[in-house]
Amino acid sequence: MILKKIIFNTALLLISAFSFSQNFNVQELGKAKLINVSGGASANSIFYSGNAERDPFSYFLNGNININIAGLYNLPFSFSYTNQKFGYGKPVLMNRLSIHPSYKWITAHIGDVSMSFSPYTLSGHQFSGVGVDLTPQGNFKISAMFGRLLKSSEYDLAYPDIVPAYKRYGYGFKTSYAFEKVNLGVTLFKAKDEAGSLSNPIPFELGISPKENVAVSFETSFALLGKLQVFTEYANSSITEDTRTKDDGKAKGIASFLLNRNSTSASYDAFKGQLTYPAGKGTLGIGYERIDPNYRTLGGYYFNNDLENITVNATQNILKDKISLALNLGLQKDNLDKQKQSQMKRLITSLNADLRPNDKLNLSLNYSNFQSYTNSRNQFDYINQVSNYDYLDTLNFRQVNQNAALNINYLLRNDKRLKKAISANFSMQDAVNQQQGQTIAGGASTYYNSAVSYSIGYPEKDLNFNGSLNNTYGKTDSGKNLIFGPTIGASKLFFDKKLTTNASTSYNTSYNDGEKQNDIFNIRLNASYIYVQKHNFNMGIISLFSNASGRKNNDLTATLTYSYSFDKIKMRPKREPVTEEKVTSDPILKINFKDKIFEGTRDQIIAQLKELQLSLHPLPTEENNNLEHLITLATLTPDDKELKEKVLDYLDAHSAAAETLEKYNDYFLEAAQKLEKEMNQKDENLENGYAIAMGRVNTHKLHGVNEADITNKTLYNSYLKLVERSNSSRNQLKNHRWMLSELSIVAKTPAKEIQQNENAAEFSKQNVEEIFKLIRDKKNAAEIVNAIEEKIIPFYHDLAVKNTDNDELDLKYIQK
Repeated sequence: MILKKIIFNTALLLISAFSFSQNFNVQELGKAKLINVSGGASANSIFYSGNAERDPFSYFLNGNININIAGLYNLPFSFSYTNQKFGYGKPVLMNRLSIHPSYKWITAHIGDVSMSFSPYTLSGHQFSGVGVDLTPQGNFKISAMFGRLLKSSEYDLAYPDIVPAYKRYGYGFKTSYAFEKVNLGVTLFKAKDEAGSLSNPIPFELGISPKENVAVSFETSFALLGKLQVFTEYANSSITEDTRTKDDGKAKGIASFLLNRNSTSASYDAFKGQLTYPAGKGTLGIGYERIDPNYRTLGGYYFNNDLENITVNATQNILKDKISLALNLGLQKDNLDKQKQSQMKRLITSLNADLRPNDKLNLSLNYSNFQSYTNSRNQFDYINQVSNYDYLDTLNFRQVNQNAALNINYLLRNDKRLKKAISANFSMQDAVNQQQGQTIAGGASTYYNSAVSYSIGYPEKDLNFNGSLNNTYGKTDSGKNLIFGPTIGASKLFFDKKLTTNASTSYNTSYNDGEKQNDIFNIRLNASYIYVQKHNFNMGIISLFSNASGRKNNDLTATLTYSYSFDKIKMRPKREPVTEEKVTSDPILKINFKDKIFEGTRDQIIAQLKELQLSLHPLPTEENNNLEHLITLATLTPDDKELKEKVLDYLDAHSAAAETLEKYNDYFLEAAQKLEKEMNQKDENLENGYAIAMGRVNTHKLHGVNEADITNKTLYNSYLKLVERSNSSRNQLKNHRWMLSELSIVAKTPAKEIQQNENAAEFSKQNVEEIFKLIRDKKNAAEIVNAIEEKIIPFYHDLAVKNTDNDELDLKYIQK
């Protein structure tokens, strides 16, 4: 353990000189010729006056620095500081350190990082240590980790809210291998607390003891009947609740054999199975999951347990993908070991529908129905027990929750002079609690929410108005409640769009059974000014006036923010003269997103977004329409600050789509390489089959004989069958060779360039929606590669039939 600590601390010391939470590619490091530094700092102060329990004055300091190497790698650092106490009696300054270097198919994770192997083993728990992902091309993948999962935390009476903890280390690995028809995966995770890591004893009543845990899982996926995809996972977690206990244990799970067992040891199982079948432009699926009561591991922060789930789901796109439908049904129950006093059953139904008839109109409808049933066990099961169960006859309980929502967005006009849009939304939440079939007192409630908003903008005047009417109506046993009121707002740009001003006001009135309860009136004012593109001043005031039953209250909150950003501080600076072309009447906006900077006027930034959009292909129609819709929203936004938010919304969605597309190209390439390998293995057998068939024709008695001279029709018919078989073998070999030639080209193409291949691009156009769905559903890599391979074969075979000619075949194996 001492050696492990030395290695671990040395690694952290070395990497602390490099980065805060960033990836870099070691393979390209030698190409770096220039280092750029960018970043910024901001100070925010808040003044408050009112009746709420909060500090009258608080401030926040934030800063970030990003080091860019040769335009390829980014090493960001950030800090934050505030006078808020957070219950510790002093200001808080927190930093987290991580680095993720990569080389070809090797990626390392060093520092404060997290990894996920399985939902039932290591699942997103942060650790301080090292991890690695090995993803070479081919069938074999492996991930591994080692590090400290928890710091030791001493028990201190002065801070009773701080939970004491033992120092905890863990390690694990996950490996998978894709065979020809079956994919297998194995995961192992082990964690153990250091019993001697605390100097002060922890009170017994807190129930905290040093633990040890081993969890293993086995995954498999395969295809049945061509298209039916099957996925299963079985996991076992064995845990010793107190390693200080010195006696023999009886835990019998698979994982328990790697555990130091004692009387506090126990073992738990989990199982999950999923069947998915493609249907039309959608899928049908059914799933089953069972998790033992008390199932957990030390590799996650939270685990569902004591449940049995049966789920059915279906998705479909219809009417040329203008309508998207999704249906989910689920049945869940607990008390699997019959040890609880009651059992709960839940029935869940949800339906989602999206309609996009054109670029102007967008509608979405959502409905869900959640029902739960709690049934007591037979009270005679408890007659002879000491505990009192007077309430047993009250446990036959049924709860039903229904939710429905409708959203409508319509773009009325969009040109340089005028932009108008209207939107409306409606939602309903209904809850009923029943006992013995009757609604209990106070157990029924229904709430309706609705809002209609309208916006109009004058781009040439940098002026925008918006208004909305909001309403909430509720019915409960205690009465009927109504809250409604309007909101109006306006925004205007001044001084060549350097000064942005916003103002809005709203008035809400609430009633209970027709009697007025409260009046709330608020005013919001905000102004921001940009000076020489680097200094940003922002001031905001919110004043709220309320009158509840004659009691008046006034809250005032004022904020003042200053931010400074710097960019392109070069280690080897080179001055560039400012030309007249860079001077423009429109303000220059700068938007930072991850490792990219979008800079220019509004129109230039929108043009950059459209150029980004063109670079994403292929994309499913729905995803492409969503991205175009986000660009439209950005175009309609007259306020520069709101424009930045809309641009960031688009960039978030674009980044997610680009990441999925990158995975798609990687999977496509892997499928092509796998298929090329399989076809190369079959090539000689196909040639031999054709050579044998051709030999039988050539050696037949009637070969070369004129048909008019043949008198033995039976013998002639057998000869024709041999000719037919020979021609069939020849066509099969020719089609095979053409497919192999085309797939060899694809297999040698880098994943980023694979869509430049004409046939690959056409294949993607036809199948991208289904493959994207598998990626978004987080199917494992082998399952996705197999799905692509199954679609490649008939696609390229059809092309081969159309493109092969009658030239002579090259019998390369016979010649050898």
